[in-house]
Amino acid sequence: MMSAEAEITPVYAQGFYVVTQGAVQMIIIFDYVDKGQYYHRLLRKGGEELAREVDTVWQNMQSFMDEEIVRVNGQRVRPLIHDVYIGLRGSPTRPYITFVGSFPAPLKPGENTYENYYEKEVAEYDYEAVWIFPQNAEVVEWYFHGEVETPEPNILRVSVSKGTEVGGREYIKFLIK
Repeated sequence: MMSAEAEITPVYAQGFYVVTQGAVQMIIIFDYVDKGQYYHRLLRKGGEELAREVDTVWQNMQSFMDEEIVRVNGQRVRPLIHDVYIGLRGSPTRPYITFVGSFPAPLKPGENTYENYYEKEVAEYDYEAVWIFPQNAEVVEWYFHGEVETPEPNILRVSVSKGTEVGGREYIKFLIK
């Protein structure tokens, strides 16, 4: 690992999960502090080196996705990453990486369940996940580590603080009317 890469620290992440009949669309954004300005230099340079880095982070994220067991209504589904963007948030030391992906969601009228199983770990940074279900859906039960709120019947928001133990089984039960 190059010394500049060693100075890249994840500081925050957001995931947006839009549930539709047939699929869950994912947008996951990681924010970093990059004191060595590795990504700034890479973005300015572009070309093959940037393409290799995009491919590397894409494959790493897909590998993490492949380690998780995701089920919708008991059926195992595979999250896939479709695209990756690397950018800067107004400063050469504030890069972000956006992953766009999806997984199948075989929904049915009545009760539906999303489940995710992954290794237990301690959150290294704050993050949040926002789940947006169809207008005719209502979230009725869930289990996540961190703080959970349902500001609307079809929206679930999870906030996890750095240092929180996460992992194991997480789930959301929701009704499609």
